[in-house]
Amino acid sequence: MTSGVFIASLLAYKGRAGRYPWQLKSKSKMCRVLFGVDGVYQLNRRVSVYKTFIIATLTAGFSATASAADNATEKISATAQYDFILGDWDIEAATMQQDRSLLEGSGVMSVYAIHDGQTLQADLQVQFVNETGFIGSTMRTYDACNENWAVSWVPAGAQANAGGTAVWQDDRMVETWPSAKDQFGEYRTTLTLFDITENRFVVSMDHHYVDGPTIEGVWRYVATRRDEADIAQD
Repeated sequence: MTSGVFIASLLAYKGRAGRYPWQLKSKSKMCRVLFGVDGVYQLNRRVSVYKTFIIATLTAGFSATASAADNATEKISATAQYDFILGDWDIEAATMQQDRSLLEGSGVMSVYAIHDGQTLQADLQVQFVNETGFIGSTMRTYDACNENWAVSWVPAGAQANAGGTAVWQDDRMVETWPSAKDQFGEYRTTLTLFDITENRFVVSMDHHYVDGPTIEGVWRYVATRRDEADIAQD
């Protein structure tokens, strides 16, 4: 039955009965008027199919919404992994010399968010007991595609060191840097931030030699959160 014939039939029925079929109290009678006996079966079948389709669509929609919410939660959790480092810190540091003795020093570090919160910048200034020292900034940006952090070190007046990556492992942040060489051979560098609390954390840079031992603490420091009174005095 074409749509034109169907509409003409409805108008004709209204002319005879004084009302449209869907105004009948009996639903079965309405279906027989509208579709005939075979039409009732087809209508019921279509309704069943439509119900199944609607339920499946709603289920898929709820699942997609839940999945998106889970992904958002995971993303928020990942980008918050470095939040412990935000703020102002006193630094007690030491660097390893050629004879493996430690040269001690102290300094301050300020960590804050830039680039609309996408990057954390840590400005570090350290002076050693022999009156040498350095100033530089570490940039840490979360890479959602690779699910890790991109890390670079930018020392004042020297070439930047990029290519580091960081991941959260066993309640610590582990930064891994590209391989390098010294007089002892090729090595891989890791910088680990551990013993993390609200007001304190520890950092250790270690060299892992390909054909040799691991030398721990070639650069190390303890960061203690600064009091607001100390910051105000600076």
